[in-house]
Amino acid sequence: MADKEKDKKKKKDEEDKESKPKSGGVMKTVLMIGLPLMVVQTGVAYFLISKLVKVPQAVQQVEEPKEEEAEEEEGPTKLFVIEDVIINPAGTSGSRFLNSTIALEYTSPDLEQELTEKEVQIRDILINILASKSIPELDGPEDREALKQEIIEKCNAFLKNGTIKRVYFSNFIMQ
Repeated sequence: MADKEKDKKKKKDEEDKESKPKSGGVMKTVLMIGLPLMVVQTGVAYFLISKLVKVPQAVQQVEEPKEEEAEEEEGPTKLFVIEDVIINPAGTSGSRFLNSTIALEYTSPDLEQELTEKEVQIRDILINILASKSIPELDGPEDREALKQEIIEKCNAFLKNGTIKRVYFSNFIMQ
């Protein structure tokens, strides 16, 4: 009888051992294999992306000033700032907007008074130019350079006492 009780007790202990899960066995495996594997994959992905994907760098072409412009550029440059030009880009049906602050650089002292007097007309020109562009036309750096050139051309066609030399966007937020 004592032997039967010992046998039952042994079987019960064995069953208890089998029924208890090994604590941390799966977690140890994940940490020992999965974590280093994930780190290696991240390193390989970074290496491939950095070597294969080249970030385009903007190259600005500088033209030599003409004789007429060279004389006019001798004076100090000034900026005429038009703040908060807010528009809805073309094709957005009012769901997106662009908020920009635009600075016009000039050298002619006579142009300062004309810009001040015609600020409303200049703002209207800027709004019409920006509102005619779609989101993709406003997105990239090359597109902004083309946009700056268009602003220079249209503003200079309107102004009588001097010319705009450069255009700067000090604020250009699309949402």
